[in-house]
Amino acid sequence: MATACAAVGSCVTLGAVTTTAGAQASVRVPASRTGTHRAVAGVTWPAPQWVTRTVTGSSVGYVAQSSPTAATAGGRTIVAVGAENGYVYLTDAKTGAELPGWPRRMAAPAGASVAIESSPTIAWLDGPDKPPSIIVGSGSTWVPDTVGEVEAFRLNGAVRWVFRVGAAPGTAIGVISSPAVGDLTGNGQQDVVFGSWDHNLYALSPNGKVLPGFPYNAADTIWSSPSLYRLSGHAGADIFLASDASGRAVSSSPGARHCYGGFLGDYRYVHHAVVREWYHCENQVIWSSPAVGMIGPSHRPVVVVGTGFYYQPFPSDTDKVLAYYADNGAQVPGWPVSTAGPALGSPAIGVIDGSGTPSVVETTWVCTTPERTGCFTGYQSQVDAWSGSGTLLWSRKLVGPTDLASPVLVPLRGESTDDVLVGSPAGLYPLSGSTGAYLFGTNGTYRAATVNAGCAVYNSVATIDVPGVGPRSGWHVFEGCGGPSALHHPGELASYRLPVQPSSAAAWPMFRGSPQHDGVAFTSLPGVQPPVPGVATTASAAP
Repeated sequence: MATACAAVGSCVTLGAVTTTAGAQASVRVPASRTGTHRAVAGVTWPAPQWVTRTVTGSSVGYVAQSSPTAATAGGRTIVAVGAENGYVYLTDAKTGAELPGWPRRMAAPAGASVAIESSPTIAWLDGPDKPPSIIVGSGSTWVPDTVGEVEAFRLNGAVRWVFRVGAAPGTAIGVISSPAVGDLTGNGQQDVVFGSWDHNLYALSPNGKVLPGFPYNAADTIWSSPSLYRLSGHAGADIFLASDASGRAVSSSPGARHCYGGFLGDYRYVHHAVVREWYHCENQVIWSSPAVGMIGPSHRPVVVVGTGFYYQPFPSDTDKVLAYYADNGAQVPGWPVSTAGPALGSPAIGVIDGSGTPSVVETTWVCTTPERTGCFTGYQSQVDAWSGSGTLLWSRKLVGPTDLASPVLVPLRGESTDDVLVGSPAGLYPLSGSTGAYLFGTNGTYRAATVNAGCAVYNSVATIDVPGVGPRSGWHVFEGCGGPSALHHPGELASYRLPVQPSSAAAWPMFRGSPQHDGVAFTSLPGVQPPVPGVATTASAAP
């Protein structure tokens, strides 16, 4: 199926802009090292430590869906982000200065386009004592005719390997899925896992070679980014992934029904074969990336994901956030929950109130009719928070429609529980985790009352503890904003020091589970010692 914006020449809609896949920008911006922070009266969020434009010579980098990725290596914290000019930018987290050998444009034959909407992954493919690699995919709904590939760079900018994906009839070529990196077999090897618009789920070795038994044909386009989790009793991590569905039989049994909408499944690598342990067919596509964490008092992991908007008028499984137990696919009591519209960002799981138990936070569209055109009329999006049992805790409207940003949970006021940072087409919003109230003078009444107003955020911010002393050290937020290309707004990467420095280094959930975006599930249960098997101990810890 050539789903939605993956279809060649199909309509692409982000924020308030509607264009065709053939639209390209002609704007040229000087290669300035410093952007302009848009301060707004009444907004008391700290000014940025630095702002770096994603511009290389005459090549303008429009950042849309690629999220900043951060990690600490060799005592230095680095931040990576992709842009719609096909360049990967790698900067020093303290100064915003580009590292030697960067930026690097992804490989493409002469005359071919390359653009990045996938978020980079910073991964230790050679082990914890060697420098990390930066891995990213190429594919865009805004830049036409792009090369579909996943590429790994060394820390010095040298190309480690390039892996090209195929093409499915009637569908654009590309990888918008952010690569996950983890151990699929239990032998300690760091495998690179991602989905593609060519319908395949891939797993590559650290040298970029396809693992035996891959690719796995999902029978339709894959937008979702995989999450990895090692279930109890298994040596390697399972792959939790969503994909589109345009008529695939749900089983090999004669007369089996066919699935139209989306699949959510658990895929396990066993004896050089990919086995689908469980799956669910939903009658709407799933482009959201699943989050894996604990949302109840037990240590039983749950897979949480939102549904998309391709099928119209919207069928019954639209406007839902789903939750299934990771070990057997059973539906979690109290779920799914209903939303104001489709959800394309990844949910976040963490403790946001005094209950001490994790909640789920997700960004959704606000639609007044059961078709995509009805999602623009109010010029709003929404953030919802639910308890682990599916009870709605609060909802908050954001200025700007059809939000694609994933929320990040992080304490902003020195408390022991998390608040919410979430982007929108109007800018960045800090919200109270316990009530959803706007923080630091922001509000949902007019679009200028945001952080860095007017710099649209279609991705997820990253938070990480930058080692050292002084104002350029400590816990920071890294925001990638600007774009898409049709908006003619050059992308930028900004660094903000958290207003109140947290008293403890909690495992803060965000898109892909950690700032390095390796996709390995995180422990969302506070104070759990020893760590829950199969999850990362702290979202900020480098290997």
